Amino acid sequence: MSGRPVSLSPWMAGFCAIGLISLLWAPAAPAQTATGSPPPSASEPTIGPMNKDQLEMAARYQECRQRLQDERNGGAITSLRLGASAVEIEVDKAKWMAMPSDYQLAIVKTVSCYAVAGNPKLHARVQVLDNLDHQTLATFDGSVLKAP
Repeated sequence: MSGRPVSLSPWMAGFCAIGLISLLWAPAAPAQTATGSPPPSASEPTIGPMNKDQLEMAARYQECRQRLQDERNGGAITSLRLGASAVEIEVDKAKWMAMPSDYQLAIVKTVSCYAVAGNPKLHARVQVLDNLDHQTLATFDGSVLKAP
């Protein structure tokens, strides 16, 4: 399945996000009982150290998340939704159309990276929509950005 676009349903995207958060979240300290002593050791799951691939994926995800936030702050992307067949981004049409095609491609690759939690082996399908009339401006299939 390597290199093929992946359509993420909302539950898959949530699962990816939960999985990534669980990888990055440090185990909490045990709670204190009313007597002031820690509770007996239950079989709490513990998370071991991440391997090199997991660390690289987490770093890639954080980088994509930051670039996506920068695009949202800059006004190019006005919203992002995880649709049934693709990740949908709404953009300011005037800004989108004025961008060079290589910059447009970089934006949809960033959205794809964010949607697959930084996994370099997966690609999300991305639809670019006009934020005013929801007209499709472009689609990204994981490798090529196509205008209708």
